[in-house]
Amino acid sequence: MQMPITVHSNVVTGGKEKRIEGNKFQITLSGYQLFILDHPFTLQKNENSSPTGKAVVKELTWKENTTQLIYELIDLHSVN
Repeated sequence: MQMPITVHSNVVTGGKEKRIEGNKFQITLSGYQLFILDHPFTLQKNENSSPTGKAVVKELTWKENTTQLIYELIDLHSVN
């Protein structure tokens, strides 16, 4: 059985992230997405927007054709 997978070099939230605590956030993405753990990524609201900061993916879970990420915001460029 084939499993389509996409490897990413940035995190695009689409404004759907939820704060867990402090600077930790959770987001569920459709499909199976692959991110390197504990490595800084550019954080964006959407694919065409300017970077809003940097984040480090702390946890990645695949389940039922979705990817759940828990990431920590390490640098914020703007509050807008």
